[in-house]
Amino acid sequence: MRIFSTLALLLFLISFASGSFADDSQCLNCHAAQATAWQQSDHYKSMQIAEAETVLGRFDGSGASYNQDSFSFYRESGKYLVAISHAGQQATRYEIKYTFGFYPLQQYLAQLPQGKFQALPVAWDSRTKAEGGQRWYALTSDLEWDHFAYTWNTSCAECHSTQFQKAYDVESASFKSHFQEINVSCTACHGDASGHTAWLKNGQQKQAHAGFSHSLNESGTWTRTLGQRIAKRETPPLGTQLSSCAQCHAHRTIIEPWSLDKSMLDHIQLSLISPPLYHPDGQIKEEVFVSGSFLQSKMHAAGVVCSNCHNPHTSKLKAEGNALCSQCHAPEVFDTKKHSLHDSQNAGSLCVNCHMPATTYMGVDARRDHRFGIPNPQNTIDHGTPNACNQCHSDESPEWALEKISAGFQSKNIDPHTDMFAALDEQPWLSSNDLSNLLSKDRLTDIIYASALTRLNTATESTAFQLVISNLKNTAPLRRLGAVRALEVLPQDQRTNYLKDLIHDPSKSVRMAVARLLAGSLSNPALSDGQKSDLNNLLKEYQNSLRINEDNPGVQLALGELYQGRGHNEQAKLAYKRAIAIDDQYSPAYINLADLYRRMGDDKTALSSLIHASQIVPEDSSLLYALSLAYFRHQQYDKGISSLRLAHDLAPSNSDISYVYAVALESVGKPEQALAILQTYLHSFPSNVQILELSARYHLKYRHTEQALREIEAWLILSPNSDNAKALYRQAQRLDQRENNE
Repeated sequence: MRIFSTLALLLFLISFASGSFADDSQCLNCHAAQATAWQQSDHYKSMQIAEAETVLGRFDGSGASYNQDSFSFYRESGKYLVAISHAGQQATRYEIKYTFGFYPLQQYLAQLPQGKFQALPVAWDSRTKAEGGQRWYALTSDLEWDHFAYTWNTSCAECHSTQFQKAYDVESASFKSHFQEINVSCTACHGDASGHTAWLKNGQQKQAHAGFSHSLNESGTWTRTLGQRIAKRETPPLGTQLSSCAQCHAHRTIIEPWSLDKSMLDHIQLSLISPPLYHPDGQIKEEVFVSGSFLQSKMHAAGVVCSNCHNPHTSKLKAEGNALCSQCHAPEVFDTKKHSLHDSQNAGSLCVNCHMPATTYMGVDARRDHRFGIPNPQNTIDHGTPNACNQCHSDESPEWALEKISAGFQSKNIDPHTDMFAALDEQPWLSSNDLSNLLSKDRLTDIIYASALTRLNTATESTAFQLVISNLKNTAPLRRLGAVRALEVLPQDQRTNYLKDLIHDPSKSVRMAVARLLAGSLSNPALSDGQKSDLNNLLKEYQNSLRINEDNPGVQLALGELYQGRGHNEQAKLAYKRAIAIDDQYSPAYINLADLYRRMGDDKTALSSLIHASQIVPEDSSLLYALSLAYFRHQQYDKGISSLRLAHDLAPSNSDISYVYAVALESVGKPEQALAILQTYLHSFPSNVQILELSARYHLKYRHTEQALREIEAWLILSPNSDNAKALYRQAQRLDQRENNE
């Protein structure tokens, strides 16, 4: 028990020095069993002081290479050090102050100038030799080792420590960061314990949640009667536990310091289900930290919470193998060969291998998908998404897997909604019937529905647009959030008209999304004086929320857009430049800065800044597209078309680039090339109305009347109320009749 005693002393000393916020030193004496369990957890080892008892790696001069840099780890005078050499140049030494995690990789935090701590991309593989570990292991990434994404203060600390205060000074770009507890402690999950300690001090009087603002005990009561296949929860969870876990176990942006008194969407802006984070069917692709995946699941819809499966203090599973699932799922039905299509001795009989396939991150770290989806080889055939069957049976085809599943379950339609995202991505201009069929499927959880809304075409004459508008009043905040984000493509005036009633939305996530889209609307005459005042207050709230993360280039971009929308051009310019200073590869900041110069009447600087940016980030389609438009404004048409060609080659599926490239080619007398670009795009995305319209107009202009009629007819199917389509159709019919008479 030496570790426990040392820990208690350390926590006591930290609490003595840290102020009034109740900390873990006050938890250990009464909750020894929970504390002992906690010491087994990833949370306990999330971050520790680098010393002999905590460092797992060999600091003997060995190391590894990362991109063009070499890393050597060694000890000197009792300190842990790393020497980093770039391209064979003289090495720079940094002290390792902390360990970061422990399995399957242990990373190390090097102390850099200006208060930075950097999580090194060369880590110790702590797996056994039999597992391939006990070696220095370099992560695979295009990022430089000192990139802000590896900076502990910016990207890591708020989840690996408790009561972290970033203390970032934007003027000097430096940190004075500190934390209450070095790791993920009791209060990180349970919140402020000062009420609880007061309850103890005052003789344990009757008080809700023993002095805590809320309880995390949301496992609930589940019942399964004889003959019932799946247990049912008696009362739904309140969401407090999910909110506590999701503060870290989610791909999100912090918009307000976490508190148990707030709902999940009041302290984080949750990433929705979209590429590149997720596959077209919603399976995890990039590291999304579970919550976004779990919110898609039937488990979440049924009331399952994290602690139904995981011990909340060890973080380990409550049972091994299928016994975990059999807590709720009748084993006589589901733990059988008839259900799994595999013998009990086969790995395919394990529920998690079919319903929670693993994706490996950082080369060695396998994370299971928490969608609890059903393997669907048909999606692999149609959309290239992975399926659990072929992850194991990698030597077989998706068609083979589909045949096996279909024979076992007498149905090829395994999970009818999983191809919805792919359909919306590939055909954003779906007919009203198709759209209705997709979005009326059963089991569309809020995050799935919200994510679907962001994929809809919001042209004002479309059925999809009306669906988006109707969801601005949905009772579910996630669905309102999806509807707000879907309106981003609209002009500022139209956004204002539809979003002005959401300025006072009860969900902070929704309000912040509204604020971002209305940053330039304060002068809109459609707003009353009272609405302008309310919007001004909302934008102040938005600004304060952004300042939590001023060390992030994306946040500096958002601040710049906010300042620009309010007419504070110099502040906007400074914010864009700060974004570039943080990450010189961040192309949106270059684009916005150039646009700001143009709006300020300095077209020359706008063009030169984009030329400079394209040399720093040479293969960015958005940057090349912006550069091409700048060339056109300066009547440098050859350079503009050349930049467009490069942009199109990099992003052939980008409709804006394809559209402008075709217009540019046609304008310089190359209609055949223009039509070829449009036809190639329509071959992949036949439902894009803008491209259909342009192609039809060009076909009509060059007397390809039959092709023009076919494309206008397709346009009318997608947008039956479009006056432009009807008028062009009449024009094409007249031309066709005239040609036939000739």
